[in-house]
Amino acid sequence: MTASVGRLSQDKLAESVPLQPIAERKVHTYDEALAEAGFGRAQIVLTLVAGLAVMASANESMGMGMILPASQCDLDLDLSRKGAIGGAVLLGIMVSTYYWGYQTDIRGRQAVLKVTLLTTFAFSVAASCANNFYVLLVLRFLAGLFISAPSSAAIVYLGEFCPANRRGQMVTYSCVIGAAGLAYVALVAWWILSYDWLIVVTESFTIRPWRLLFLINGLPGLAVGIVICFFPETPKFLLAQGRSREALEVLRWMHRWNKGYDEFYDVYALQVECQTIDNNVPQKSKNRKVWNQLAPLLKSPYWIYLAASSIQTASVYVTYGGLGMWFPQIMHLVYSSNSPSNSQFCSIIQSSNVSQTIEVTSPSQHACSDTLPPETFIYTLTLGTLCSAFLLLNSLLLSKFTEKPLIYANLTAAGLVGVALQHVSNTYTVAALFCLQIAVGGVTIVLIRSLQVSIFGTEVKATAVALATLAGRLGQVVSNVLFGTLLVRQCSGTLYLVAALLLLSVALNVLLP
Repeated sequence: MTASVGRLSQDKLAESVPLQPIAERKVHTYDEALAEAGFGRAQIVLTLVAGLAVMASANESMGMGMILPASQCDLDLDLSRKGAIGGAVLLGIMVSTYYWGYQTDIRGRQAVLKVTLLTTFAFSVAASCANNFYVLLVLRFLAGLFISAPSSAAIVYLGEFCPANRRGQMVTYSCVIGAAGLAYVALVAWWILSYDWLIVVTESFTIRPWRLLFLINGLPGLAVGIVICFFPETPKFLLAQGRSREALEVLRWMHRWNKGYDEFYDVYALQVECQTIDNNVPQKSKNRKVWNQLAPLLKSPYWIYLAASSIQTASVYVTYGGLGMWFPQIMHLVYSSNSPSNSQFCSIIQSSNVSQTIEVTSPSQHACSDTLPPETFIYTLTLGTLCSAFLLLNSLLLSKFTEKPLIYANLTAAGLVGVALQHVSNTYTVAALFCLQIAVGGVTIVLIRSLQVSIFGTEVKATAVALATLAGRLGQVVSNVLFGTLLVRQCSGTLYLVAALLLLSVALNVLLP
């Protein structure tokens, strides 16, 4: 009864709240209003939602590593075609990353999330029915065009609901869930591909377990795409658009979730933030030209922050996305090599039998086999578990430290591990160091994004995150294409290059606030 009365009183007062500040009532800043709304159930649920959105993005790219080998006989895929399909997803992500960042800043975080997640799942359903290489290639490119949005938009969405002292921690928690996508795709693929059933639909079309993987990998995205429709836009975005009443309503919603109906939300008016872009008239915001959205990022100090964080993002994507993609095959070669047990890593990789294995371009010149070795699942599962564990550790540390010192520590550790890889000979130590470098690189991506959410203004935040992510994706594509050849021909130079990029990123951290 008391809760009901409290709710009625709160709703009635909400309807009568004056939009303009009056002398008797305080005008709150956004941070003050957010603190008054409290921290609790609302942010926890939103962390879960954002985490599943990040997982959906990871599943689309990492899941293809399981699907392509399993589908090579049905779709007549050689190594070059597999590379083209994997590259199509990354190309779609690169092409659309800036566009979705721009749309996130002018149309809203929630609107972009629900559209892109649901559309991506629709393309995954279509891809599960693909019957030849060209159809799958086009569908994977189209999926890449849309899946580029959730990984950055979800972080911005969650960050704007969290107070500054808990923002980095909650963003990192959401990425713990996202990193679990690696373990998710490995476990699901291990389970589904262990069966060998066949459903004949027509003479030219059959349904086999690998087709089901498209649907199961896309389930987290479908779930979040539906759930996000019932969640509000961030109050900070609404306030930046001049929609103060709607921003207050969302803040009251947060307050009710966190503190219940009995406690009154004592905020009546919000202070409008100074805008870098002239968007005081909300109707014009959707017609804003792309250049006007980009221009503030080319002015000091934003251009310094953007350049430094973009180079950092590219460096960790080279580590996590480049070395991570080659990691299972490299470890398989290390363990199957006939080299002496005390041989160093580069000596093993550059041995004649291993070099020949890596440079083979058509692995199915003999009888076609679509069976994946257990190592493929085990290595991916190990990486996913390590990434989640390191992210969880960093989340706990963020309750005591800010993002910058953790970025210093992680990048320094990853760079030194890259140097150490060339001086160890024990195969288990090589595997452990590779896992450590790749996992720490993946963790640092999250910390850099969390810092970007804090340092860029509301009106350009998503655009800045998208541009830095674009730089990272470019580094990932280049490293995916080149690392196989470079490790064979210039193993030491390649490892030193990766370590140098990571240590350069440590130095650039000084330029960030």
